[in-house]
Amino acid sequence: MYYVVLDLGCAECGESSNILGIYTTKEKAKKAMAEYKEIHRLDDDSNHEFFIYKIDEINKIYHNSYEHIVN
Repeated sequence: MYYVVLDLGCAECGESSNILGIYTTKEKAKKAMAEYKEIHRLDDDSNHEFFIYKIDEINKIYHNSYEHIVN
């Protein structure tokens, strides 16, 4: 299993999106997301949304990303 961490910025505001990384455990993915938010001072009031996607293989297209979101 792989966990992809995504920072989704705001196109209207000019905030860029970023793939933070791909991790082998949910815990590592959550830790990376928390560290990234702290380093870049991104809290709940920022124009960013964060997602962790759980995927089971690479080199594959995932058509419905909502089915793969980790809470």
